[in-house]
Amino acid sequence: MPADGTYTIAAKQHQYAVIGAIFGIIAAAGTLACGLLTKERLKPVRAEKFSFKPFADLFKNKPWIYLTLIGICTNFFNGFRYAVAGYLMEYCLHGDVTVSGLIINYTVFMTFGEVTCMIFGGLSPKFTQWMGSKRKAFTVAAIICAIFSTLFFFVPQDPAYIWALIAIVILTSIGIGLYSPLLWSMYADVADYATEKNGTSSTGLIFSSGTMAQKFGTAISGSLVALLLGFSGFVSGTDPATGQTVVTISDIESVRSMIWALFSLFPAAIILIMLYLLYKYPIRK
Repeated sequence: MPADGTYTIAAKQHQYAVIGAIFGIIAAAGTLACGLLTKERLKPVRAEKFSFKPFADLFKNKPWIYLTLIGICTNFFNGFRYAVAGYLMEYCLHGDVTVSGLIINYTVFMTFGEVTCMIFGGLSPKFTQWMGSKRKAFTVAAIICAIFSTLFFFVPQDPAYIWALIAIVILTSIGIGLYSPLLWSMYADVADYATEKNGTSSTGLIFSSGTMAQKFGTAISGSLVALLLGFSGFVSGTDPATGQTVVTISDIESVRSMIWALFSLFPAAIILIMLYLLYKYPIRK
C-alpha cells in the first residue's frame, strides 16, 4: 500500500460503491416484487387509458381526502418527536444518561420505541379484528398516543426519571405500532372505493399520495421544530472562519420547555386533529 494512503481512500470509495449497488438492487427487486405480487380485489369496469381524469377524481373522493390528511398528521406526530429527541437528550437531560453501566443516548432512547412499534405492528391485524373495524382500531391507537404523549410533559426534566420517560415512550409506541400498518390498509380501501365509484383503477395514484403525505409531514414538521426552537431562543449557525456549528441560547429555560413540549404536547395536539379526521372518515368497515 502506498505511503500516501491513496489505496485506502480508493478502497473505501469502492466499498461504498459496492454497498450502494447492493442496496439499489435489493430496493429494485423489492419494488418489482411488490408490483408483481399485488392483486387488486376489484377489477376496473373499463379498459385503462391515459387520462388526467383520475387526478380530478381524487379531489371528489372524500375518503382519500380525509385519509391523506390523517397520513400527514401521523407523520407530523412522528416528525416532531424524532426531530427534537436529540435536543431533548442534550439540553433537557444534559447529555447521555448512564444507568447501571448502560449508556442511554438518543439512539438507545428511541430504539425502545422502534422495537415496540415493530412488535405491535405485527399485532395490528389481530387488534383490528378484535376492535371490529380499521377506523375504530385506528381511533383507539391514536387515543393511546394522545394520552401517553401528554403524560410525558408532566415528568420532570431530570435524568433520574429516565426509566419513567422510556416507559412512556414505549407505551406511546404501542399506539404508533398499532395504527401504522392500518394507514396503508385503509389506503387499499380508498382505492377500492375509487374503483367502485369511478369504474377505473387509480390504486397507484392513491398509494403514491400516501408516500407524498409521509414526505410532506416529515419535512414540514422538521422545519416547524427549527422555527419554534428559534422563537424560544435557540439559534444555530455556522462559524464562517472554522466551519463549525455555533449554538446560541438566549433563554435556556424557555428552550428546554419548548423542547419538552415539542416531544409531548405538540404531538398530542396533532393526535386531536387526527381523531377529528377519523371521526369524519366515511368508510366505516
